[in-house]
Formats: sequence, C-alpha cells, structure tokens
Amino acid sequence: MLNVMLYELRRAIARKKVIVLILVSLFFEVAIYMALYLVPSKAVRVILIPLYPYMWAVGALLPQSLLLHFLAISIASGSMSEEYEQGTVDFFLTKPVTRLRFYAEKWLGSFALLAMIYGLMIGLSLTFSFSLFGAQADLSQLPEIVGLVLFSSLVFFSIAFSIGELLRRSSLSFIISSSLLIGSILISDVLVFIGKFTHSPEYISIALSLPSWGATQLPFLPLAQSQFKLFVEVLDIFPLTVGTLEEAVLSVSIYTAVPVLLSLLTFLRRDIPKRVS
Repeated sequence: MLNVMLYELRRAIARKKVIVLILVSLFFEVAIYMALYLVPSKAVRVILIPLYPYMWAVGALLPQSLLLHFLAISIASGSMSEEYEQGTVDFFLTKPVTRLRFYAEKWLGSFALLAMIYGLMIGLSLTFSFSLFGAQADLSQLPEIVGLVLFSSLVFFSIAFSIGELLRRSSLSFIISSSLLIGSILISDVLVFIGKFTHSPEYISIALSLPSWGATQLPFLPLAQSQFKLFVEVLDIFPLTVGTLEEAVLSVSIYTAVPVLLSLLTFLRRDIPKRVS
C-alpha cells in the first residue's frame, strides 16, 4: 500500500527545480528573521518590540503570500507530466495498480511533500522566534493558520497537477500554471482598485471569482480583526480586503475540485502512450 505515494515523494525530491525552490524559500524565511532581529533603526525597533511575542506568525504567513504557491506549482506541474515524458506511466499500469489508485497516490504524494516543506518552514519560524525574540504568545492559533495555508495552497497545486496530466508536458504545465497565478493576482488587484474607485461592485465580484483570491486571501481573512492585524497588513503582499471567509473557502473548494475531477476523468479514459517526446 502507498508504494506509488512513496515513490512520488522520492521522485519529486530528486528534481533539481524543486530542490532549488525549497532552498530559496528557506533562505528567504531565514533572511526575514535575521533582518527583523538585526534591524538598525531604533524607531523601527520601538515598533517591533511589542510584536516580539507574535513573531512566529511571520514565518507561518509569509510563505502563503507567493512562495508556497510557486512551490506547489513546481511540485505538481511535473508530477504526472514527467511520467509521460519518461515513459513510466505505462510501466506502472502493467503492475497490479489501478488508474484511480495511481492518480490518487501521485496526488497525495506530491501534496504530502508540499506539506512537509511548509512544516519545515514552520519549524524554522518557531526556532528563530523563540531564540531571537523570546517567549511566543497565542501559539494555540498556529494549527488553524497552518490548516488554512495548506488548504489555500490546494488551488494552484491542483491546477498545475491537472494541467500536467491534460497536456503531458512538464515545462508547458509549469509556465501556464505560473502565468495563471501571477495573472490572476494582478487582474484581481486591478479590478478591486477600479471597483473601489468607481464604486462599482461588479468589478469586485469578478475579482472574487478568480482563483487567486481564495488562494492568497483565505488565511488572512480570519486574522484581519485580531491581534495579528498588523502582521496581516504587512505580510499580505496582494491585499484585497474584500469578501468573507465563507466565500474564500468556497472559492478554494471549487478551484481545487474542478481541475482534479476533470484531469482524473481524462486519465481514466485516455490512452496511455509509451512515451511522450
């Protein structure tokens, strides 16, 4: 059981692109904590000192803004497509493994890797927070934040995974998924700005319907009116400040389920080539 899932974990870790993105993500997180600790300005230090007990939230929320989505795309875009390019799908399906099980374990293995990498980021954030800024407060909210971040990362993870299955080209899948992420974020911000400037709710409604809104905003919405408000304002790189938590959960659910179901049905029905050149 779960042999395909374990194989997927080993295969993904061996990819140089994934390793580079992991190292960049970890370096960025370490650099942020060192920058906060070594900040030379006394005025900034005065502002930061009251926030020291909540510095763990920086490491928990910072990857959510963009890095974690790019990492999800990098892992998922090649999960199925590289199997076609290497001609290994046909080999696996000659074994006592159903197509449904193969697809499910590939998906689970890829997402497990993403969750493990984010868990490593959380471990770093706790280590640096306690060692550099002293005792931390309100850690009871950490599980909720972690859960919301991982749930929101499902959007572009599933989109990239599904595009990889549909197109069977890893590079093309990565490019299209990354373009959808950046393009959706930029369009959302522009639409919200226009909607607020013109007082036209139609523009904001369109922004809320794009995949990036729930994916990037979900973890920040329940914290916007809490003691983490300042962190939300600083760490949310693309703040939209519109919509509700329920709408964000629905958005993430739809943009996760639809691509997965579409690519699963395609995988169950399409012919499996020996190798895609």
